[in-house]
Amino acid sequence: MRVVGIIIKDSKVLLMHRKRHGDDFYVFPGGRLEDDETVEQALVREMKEEVSLDIINFKKLFQLKNQLKDEYGGYYPGYSEEEYFLIESFLGDPVLGGPEKEKMNDQNQYYLEWTDLSKINQIESLYPKEAINKLLEYLQR
Repeated sequence: MRVVGIIIKDSKVLLMHRKRHGDDFYVFPGGRLEDDETVEQALVREMKEEVSLDIINFKKLFQLKNQLKDEYGGYYPGYSEEEYFLIESFLGDPVLGGPEKEKMNDQNQYYLEWTDLSKINQIESLYPKEAINKLLEYLQR
C-alpha cells in the first residue's frame, strides 16, 4: 500500500519532479506504509519526511491501483494499491528530505515544484494519469 498527498496552495499543486536513469517525470509526493502503520499515520510521516510539512487536516479523496514500475522504467507484473489524500492544511514550507534527499545522485534526482492546477492535465509526464483525472473531477464539484 502506498499513500499519496495532494498538497494545494494558492491554486498550485506540489509535485515531485523525478529524473531517474534518463526518464524525466512527475508524481504526487507519497510513499509506502511501514509495519504496523495505518494509512493516516503513513501519510503524516511521509509528508514530514519527504516534503518537510506538518499535516494538520486531510481527507481521503480516492483509491486506485497503479502498475508497478522498476527503477529503469519497465513494469513489474503487478499493481500497487494507492490511497490519495487532499492535504487541507499544513505547517511549514516544502523542502526535500528523507530517503529522497539521501538517494539523490546523477542518475536519481528529486525536485519539489509548485505547478498551476489549471496546467496539470497538460503535463504529459505526470503519473498516474488516472489520479490526475480523479483530482480534476473532484475539484470541479
